[in-house]
Amino acid sequence: MRRTTAPPAPPLRLALLLYPGCMPAGLFATADLARAANLRAQRPVITTCWAGVDLQPVPTWQGPALAPSVSLAQAEVDAVLVPGLWLSSPDGLQAQQQQHIAPAIAALRDLPRCTQVWSYCAGVALAAASGRMRGRGATATWWLRAPLQQQFGAVHWRFDEPLVEDGPITTAAGANGYLPLMLHALATRLDAEALADLQSLLMLPRPRTTHPAFAGHDLMAVADAELRRAVLWVQRCPASALRLPALAEALGLSPRTLARRVQAHTGLSAAHWMRRIKLRQVSEALCDTPLPLKRIAEDLGFASEAGLHRAFQQATGQTPLAYRMANG
Repeated sequence: MRRTTAPPAPPLRLALLLYPGCMPAGLFATADLARAANLRAQRPVITTCWAGVDLQPVPTWQGPALAPSVSLAQAEVDAVLVPGLWLSSPDGLQAQQQQHIAPAIAALRDLPRCTQVWSYCAGVALAAASGRMRGRGATATWWLRAPLQQQFGAVHWRFDEPLVEDGPITTAAGANGYLPLMLHALATRLDAEALADLQSLLMLPRPRTTHPAFAGHDLMAVADAELRRAVLWVQRCPASALRLPALAEALGLSPRTLARRVQAHTGLSAAHWMRRIKLRQVSEALCDTPLPLKRIAEDLGFASEAGLHRAFQQATGQTPLAYRMANG
């Protein structure tokens, strides 16, 4: 019997949104990544268009005005990428929304509900202000944590995750958040070899220095798809409730199979690996927030502040306070 192969999926149609004061570098990089992916796959994988509220040239931050090729209301696309904007402090977030970018927020609000919205860095504020993120999980740049939580309390913020997908909303942290967004989108559209080629040629690693104890535990550094799902599960699970059987059940694997996979990919036992992921979240909170250790322990589900203090010092050789002073 002759074997037939399924035809490739149609390309994802992505609008690159221009709005006043946006930082367009990520949009240009995204367009380059999409073109490279199409060339590597020898077929259209992601097509892009430049969209605005209307067709008038859009002034960008410290750069030339860019002319959209289509209005967002008329764009026939599957997803819209909302880039970051320049903010010198979190205090400017609300003022920017009121003065310059209200039309862009309204245009996002009026999109069909099935249209995906991708955003990163301070651009997440536009997606949140549009109301499309209400009741959904999201992440954003760490230093916007307080104003975003205060202004958009209906969003389920997960600032300790570099990328969060919840239905049609996908958000990423950091000014280079377009990289994990594109990596996430391309992971289901390219084979592993092609994706590895793009990563090695065009995608830069996360610039932040990581303590050796947490090296390799970043979500984007985990190559195995099942283990990426496992990392997300561990990040969302309270530390005191981490159990290998529960994680294995969530992944649809046997505990023995999962333990072997973790050992093969990380060199650690599953229990040790899960603890390191939680302690990495602690390290992020110590560096990115002023929260006391007691509050961090409560937020991440550790049984006690004292127990967390001991575990963190054992893993890093530093007390949480010393780690914060050195890396915060």
